[in-house]
Amino acid sequence: MSNNSPRPTMEQVLAMLSFMEEHPNLALGKMKGGVENRAESKKLWIQLARSLNAMAGPNRSLKSWMKFWSDKKSNLKLKVQTAGGDPSSLLSNIEWRIWDNFLSKHGVRRPCKTNSVNVKRDIEDDQYFDESNELEPEPEEPEVEDFDEKQTKMMEKLVVAMGEQAAATARLAQASAANAHALSRLAEASQLQARAIERLANTFENVTSSTHDVRNALLDMDITMKRFYASPT
Repeated sequence: MSNNSPRPTMEQVLAMLSFMEEHPNLALGKMKGGVENRAESKKLWIQLARSLNAMAGPNRSLKSWMKFWSDKKSNLKLKVQTAGGDPSSLLSNIEWRIWDNFLSKHGVRRPCKTNSVNVKRDIEDDQYFDESNELEPEPEEPEVEDFDEKQTKMMEKLVVAMGEQAAATARLAQASAANAHALSRLAEASQLQARAIERLANTFENVTSSTHDVRNALLDMDITMKRFYASPT
């Protein structure tokens, strides 16, 4: 297995293992169901990553630390399976702690060891966490970060979609405002037109009245002229 991240120090490895022993459900990936469990799982991983990065050693991302732990469990299971299911092939105290606490399903515990074996296995602990010689891990159920990553991407897409919807709504509001302004101007123009028509009607009425007065005046003149010419001289 290739890993571009620097190799963790023994202090970081032991701190991670102790943290997992305090939170076995997190170590076994049993906090995936339900929103509250996923939130608590992410909170614990963030807490662990910050603690590990505060120690002497490499500073890794949250996802890198999660993959480191997942790979260790996978490689340890594969190592025991390769040995025919016999955990006695485990060499280090760290391997046995992981096996005893998280992987043993049949109550198989570490055998009694002499002091010389303990010393040997304490030395081999450091060799065990050299990531340059790892076995390829067996396929394992995705850890919680996969769900969080998918959820984050979905949230990002949702935010983008909501942004586009907000922009479209803003454009619609602008178009509606422009339409309302145009309707207002049309209403004003209609009012002006109505006033002009009213003035024109008044003008025609005045012209009609004046024409009637002129006609009456002409009739009066005609009658007067007829009387004048009809009278004896």
